[in-house]
Amino acid sequence: MAKKSKKIRHKTGIKKHISKHKPIKKHIPEKKIIIEVKKPVMIEKMPDEKAFDLIKKYKIPLIQQTFIKNDKDLQLILNKLGFPCVMKVSGNILHRTEVGGVRVNIQSVQQATETFKHLMRIKGADKVLIQKQATGKELIVGIKRDSSFGHIITVGIGGIFVEILKDVIFRVCPISLQDAENMIRELKGYEILKGMRGERGIDFNSLYEILLKVSKLAVNEKIKQMDINPLFCSERGCFAIDVRIIK
Repeated sequence: MAKKSKKIRHKTGIKKHISKHKPIKKHIPEKKIIIEVKKPVMIEKMPDEKAFDLIKKYKIPLIQQTFIKNDKDLQLILNKLGFPCVMKVSGNILHRTEVGGVRVNIQSVQQATETFKHLMRIKGADKVLIQKQATGKELIVGIKRDSSFGHIITVGIGGIFVEILKDVIFRVCPISLQDAENMIRELKGYEILKGMRGERGIDFNSLYEILLKVSKLAVNEKIKQMDINPLFCSERGCFAIDVRIIK
């Protein structure tokens, strides 16, 4: 026998049947949670030879150097560069020092040959950079492209002082000669660059020119990031030793 249902008259006068049966549950679809996974930003380092060529294009002084892919001409190259020299791994490697890819104070052809073989065994290596070993005060010059200010140039004291002093000065590119001079004078290590206890000061004009050229390079080439580390400076001038460019 069918179950009876009560009739209820609402104020509107419309009759509504309320069944004594259990109410039917409505199916509410579950909300799908969509998690957006951002792709990691790929850092593309400019090949070393191309980076050094770009430095040369803007006439930024470089230490005497050459790239080699095999050790057949090693002795001839070392005769031209002389000893001591520095050898560095070159290839698809972002930071050489982190993979043991830098060897300094190499004093003989035999030592250079052994070093070459070691460096070429590092993952990502495709050649070796050989440089004349430099002396002088170490600085760091860098560029970074900021979303708000554009290209920012930095200069700081490098070498053994970098972690102690944390001595870095910033300016928005392009900079003027006055900006370059002020940046250097604002460094805590300015007195070190001027020379202490009988040491000769560095060639400041050479350093100012390099800062102006780096600023121009950054703006013209629209690079994302650049590091000249180290930049060796002495009374004879300033020379870029290592360059890393991300474009």
